[in-house]
Amino acid sequence: MKVGKARIAVIIGKNGGTKKKLEDSLGVKIEIDSKTGDVEVVPDLKNPNYDPLNILTAKKIITAINRGFSPERAMRLLNENYEFDLINLQNILGRSEKRLKRIKGRIIGRNGEMRRAIERFTESYISVYGKTVSIIADYDNLLTARKAIMMLINGLPHHVVYKFLEDKYNEKKKELFRQMYKPEF
Repeated sequence: MKVGKARIAVIIGKNGGTKKKLEDSLGVKIEIDSKTGDVEVVPDLKNPNYDPLNILTAKKIITAINRGFSPERAMRLLNENYEFDLINLQNILGRSEKRLKRIKGRIIGRNGEMRRAIERFTESYISVYGKTVSIIADYDNLLTARKAIMMLINGLPHHVVYKFLEDKYNEKKKELFRQMYKPEF
């Protein structure tokens, strides 16, 4: 897989710390060519943490870091309940730089307010980087965050998206309350 040259240093980390943490926790070896940006994830069969699915998890984490997430946020993907989703804006909007910039601005909102609202109500992390929007969250919250972002891309007003997020959040809290205080007969 290829990564951006600007993100290679972030993937490696200070003194190779991020790369080493990934390798140790997943039982893989990560080989990075810093000139071309090629990254290869190979299994480390001698590592006690090795699992064949860990190669996919490592690729997900590297892709998340490449798409603008900090290594700390990308490491959430080590938890099997968390998922990563990538929305390519260029595939949806076409090649118009002006339109792409406008939609990215709508997703971020004034001073980052809309992005923070989506993150807060869906308990997720969102990165708007280049021509993509990326989400890290558990599956249910990921679907809600993706729907909110698609609503913004389709041109719905911010207050409508905000109301949608509030309703979903309140619905989730009510369900959690019902689960906690379910009467037993």
